Amino acid sequence: MMKDEQHLSRVERRKRELEQQEIESSHVDRGQPDELSIHEQRREQATRQSEHPFLNEHMKDSSKPKNGTVKPRRKRSPRISLFSKRKSSRSKSQHATRQSESPTPTKREMSHSSKQPTKRKRKWKGKVALFLLVILLVVGYMATSPFTFLIMGSDARVGESLSGSRTDSLQLMEFVPRSGTVQNVSIPRDTYTAIPCEPEREGDKITHAFAFGGAECTVGAVEGLTDASVDGQVVITFESFMELIDLIGGVNVTATHSFSEKGFNQTYEYTEGVSYAMDGDMALAYARHRKSDTDGARSNRQTEVMTAVAEKLASPSGWTKIPATYRFMKEEMGLEMNVLQMASVGLTMISNPEVNKMQVEGQDAYINNVYYYEPLEESVQTIRDALDLSIWGTVR
Repeated sequence: MMKDEQHLSRVERRKRELEQQEIESSHVDRGQPDELSIHEQRREQATRQSEHPFLNEHMKDSSKPKNGTVKPRRKRSPRISLFSKRKSSRSKSQHATRQSESPTPTKREMSHSSKQPTKRKRKWKGKVALFLLVILLVVGYMATSPFTFLIMGSDARVGESLSGSRTDSLQLMEFVPRSGTVQNVSIPRDTYTAIPCEPEREGDKITHAFAFGGAECTVGAVEGLTDASVDGQVVITFESFMELIDLIGGVNVTATHSFSEKGFNQTYEYTEGVSYAMDGDMALAYARHRKSDTDGARSNRQTEVMTAVAEKLASPSGWTKIPATYRFMKEEMGLEMNVLQMASVGLTMISNPEVNKMQVEGQDAYINNVYYYEPLEESVQTIRDALDLSIWGTVR
């Protein structure tokens, strides 16, 4: 009896020892050991059980059912801990996979969002380029359109007021950049025509238009005579004419007639075909001479001087003088010309234009014992047709 109790107590003690080891092994499993250590522990446990005879007999007796059939032994807690480890490892691997997969759509979203501003920038740049192209085309079209300019030469002497003076000369110039031509019409001062500021009279000398209504009245009289639309104008006096020539450093003019003329400083001699470097005083004496030839010849000389001024400004050496010249003509000569119109004149003069010189032809006439220069209808119509040009310089 004592032996059985000792036997059972030893078995019971060993059983408790094994249960204690299983509890310790389960605590180790909760610390997530690797699979290799779990298998080694299970092998050691099986080895110890096989080496202990009393434990093996007790386990055999307890495992036998009463009816003699063998029941499968249930798996103990280590399997559960292994399953929990695998489950946790799977959850970790799934979590890691999700983390590794999650940056991919973020990068796509970032790349997609970065593409949108690039497309917007490209669209914005395209619109700006298109807008600049349209502006350039408009500016180019306006700068190359025909430009009609009226030069009014006042007979006011140095120190005299411009108000009440008369136009000593009238030059209507049409610049056509695309054809490289200049239409230059000279209008004699005594030309008989309708004057807008003298509605009570049928006509008068065109030189009186400035005395009665200034530059505006003169422009209206010229437009009525030529059917041209005057785009710009300038009024030149003797004093401002000399200052303009001196401002640009003088002009080079080839004389088209031989004569002598007294200036403000001295008397000048001019020989036909000879080129002269003229200052303001010499150029004015050349332009105002009319004793030895006709009024039309004097108008041509005035045109020659003004053409020399334009050529000087259009040359590379004269580019730096354009701002000062424009400012002077604006303040002292009442210049009405914008930047695009200046570009039209400059483009025409740079192309070495063909100048078509015309003059209103007429005949002497006396009305109420007053001398007038009555224009011929054929001459006036020829001038009107010549000034009615398209943008390409062809007759409309």
